[in-house]
Amino acid sequence: MKVLLASSEIVPYAKTGGLADVAGALPKALRRIGVEADCIMPLYRTVDRGQFPYAGPGFPIRVPLGHREEAGTVEETDGGDGVRAFLIRNDRYFDREFLYGNKDGDYVDNCERFTFFCRGVMEWILRSGRSYDIIHCNDWQTALIPAYVKTLYAAGAAFRGMGTVFTVHNLGYQGLFWNHDLPMTGLGWDLFTPQRLEFYGKLNLMKAGLVFADILTTVSATYSREIQTPEYGYGLEGVLYERREDLYGIVNGIDDEEWHPATDRFIAENFSAGDLRGKAACRRDLLAEFGLPDEGVPVLGFIGRLNAQKGSDLLDQIGVWLAGQRLRVVFLGSGERRYEESMEALGRKHPDRIAIRVAYDNALAHKIEAGADMFLMPSRYEPCGLNQIYSLKYGTVPIVRETGGLADTVTDADADPAGGTGFTFRRYDAEDLKDAIARALAAYADRPRWEAIVQRGMALDFSWDASAREYASLYGKALRKRGRTG
Repeated sequence: MKVLLASSEIVPYAKTGGLADVAGALPKALRRIGVEADCIMPLYRTVDRGQFPYAGPGFPIRVPLGHREEAGTVEETDGGDGVRAFLIRNDRYFDREFLYGNKDGDYVDNCERFTFFCRGVMEWILRSGRSYDIIHCNDWQTALIPAYVKTLYAAGAAFRGMGTVFTVHNLGYQGLFWNHDLPMTGLGWDLFTPQRLEFYGKLNLMKAGLVFADILTTVSATYSREIQTPEYGYGLEGVLYERREDLYGIVNGIDDEEWHPATDRFIAENFSAGDLRGKAACRRDLLAEFGLPDEGVPVLGFIGRLNAQKGSDLLDQIGVWLAGQRLRVVFLGSGERRYEESMEALGRKHPDRIAIRVAYDNALAHKIEAGADMFLMPSRYEPCGLNQIYSLKYGTVPIVRETGGLADTVTDADADPAGGTGFTFRRYDAEDLKDAIARALAAYADRPRWEAIVQRGMALDFSWDASAREYASLYGKALRKRGRTG
């Protein structure tokens, strides 16, 4: 079976969130179980072209955009572990400082940019003679591909019988654009209906993937159920409910080579479940990195986008309370300007207790996971989440809201004393969040109990192999829907 994974970001080439981690790790895991997997993404300015040299001259493509064509090339580089990575180049669209927009909002031509990417993938397959059994698409930036497979390119030999899998990583971002962008995509007005691509008068690219893909997945079983409800469906719950028989939830794995405390190259000292001594050195290193005094109190970490989805409004509400607790707090993230400014103000007001780094810093993220005692994820919703899984792996007890993948991966230690791996709260409420943190602090004071919680979390297996086998099974389902065996 040959699979092409299409994503708008892939580790190690470009990353803004967990999508990139998944898109980077899954093809390698698929290769390990015998699936021939490649990946493709835009060639952004952030891709280190010295670290990832091209295999040869780029393959030229000409991409129809409405009544004109846009030229580009497809560059090939080594993705590691047998994975070939293909990068679609057009400097006018992708040679920019950020992937999707700046702090003031999304780029105004994002529909055009990612239409070029999606149709560029199709033109490259059509003209290069490459053949894939499955195209696995991810989020709205790639959602036009399943529509193209079944409409504009359906007659092409490369696409007859090709299966498509579409994974929703975050339904809150749908790729909504004004309806006048539809002709640019090449799709006809006959598809601009409530049953297809129309969404309250707008063009909804996410909807294209949900309607046309053979198989739909999302990144946890709980989230697959949540998005069929008005609270989490963002207006698409009806579409998802209609396709519920084709909708599956698979929890993301983690890359054990990148995220493992016994081998992590970014942390001060390696450690394992059998020998946790190195975690103390990592804790000291983390406090020194943030300039916080080490007074023997627990360290609470947060890594993520500073926006409403990640619970930044709750963090605003409990900031003063946090500063009054017997702990040290370290924040790493960036996002909406108002949350960045409020977090920075909190750090200035309590410089010996709270520190924030407004940035994306992979090395520092590893230091936080290794050096913190607790990790906070108060998300309004969380399709899967990776940081709580990293935290479990690194003996850093997660404090999470009971939603999506957080509910599927963290068990409350008070509700289940024998099996608990963290602390959870259900209502999206500041008081409930404070209660969960207070319960974690009480458990921390009981060292035998705390060490048992840590050990249970570190014993869990979140490797990619099991998830990769589930995806391979779904690829077979997609092929059977297209009349092929697999």
